[in-house]
Amino acid sequence: MNKLGSGQQRMKFYGSKEGYDADVMIDSKAVLSKNDFVSTGVLTYALGDIIEVELPEFDVFGLGDKVKMTVYTKSGLFVLDTTVVAKEQGSVIIINPPENRRKFTEKREFPRVDVTNEGLLFGLHDLNKRNKHQFDNPIGISIKNISVNGLGFTIVDNEMIEKIIQKHSHLEVELNLGFSMPCTMEIIRKEKLNSGFYYGASYINVPEEKTNALRGFILKNQIETYFVEKRDAQIKKALEKRSKANQ
Repeated sequence: MNKLGSGQQRMKFYGSKEGYDADVMIDSKAVLSKNDFVSTGVLTYALGDIIEVELPEFDVFGLGDKVKMTVYTKSGLFVLDTTVVAKEQGSVIIINPPENRRKFTEKREFPRVDVTNEGLLFGLHDLNKRNKHQFDNPIGISIKNISVNGLGFTIVDNEMIEKIIQKHSHLEVELNLGFSMPCTMEIIRKEKLNSGFYYGASYINVPEEKTNALRGFILKNQIETYFVEKRDAQIKKALEKRSKANQ
């Protein structure tokens, strides 16, 4: 066995400690390998179910490829088996598996993604007044953001409904996410807007057969949103650099 130099410390292997801040991986060296091919890059993004690695040989990796990733951080060595789910010029997106996520703390346990989908409200149960309301004509809701454990939404131009929906109300809804997802959810937040209210809700009951579709929907939107924001940031940086050069 090789001995480490006096100035070196043996790096901890993944799993030796729980509770790392997920940011510890950012800007760390990451090595991706598949079959007999190995490529070294930099881990630039880690949030929720996805991790981005920028590397010169990104084009060697295809969608669906099974890869092993080793991340060299200041807190230790992290190793995980994962899958490539998206590619962009100069980078790949891989799945951040649950067993890896459990070792990190994040500001939000389940990241939310902004969306512009719709849904229908069929009924609600006011636990405080013990009243139940079923609507002959379902009420439209506008979904503003969504995660695997809840969503944010608004109801436009319906003062009567806004008055009876209160914190801890249970709602029976059907979400249109490119597929139909009926579920029951609880209001955990109600916030006055200039026009109407914004509601935050957590799921109480989601059909088991819809959970994978929900995760897939969120993953797709998270990746698309991240790439758009990244390109916008790159354009802004280039324009600022050009502006300074012309001064």
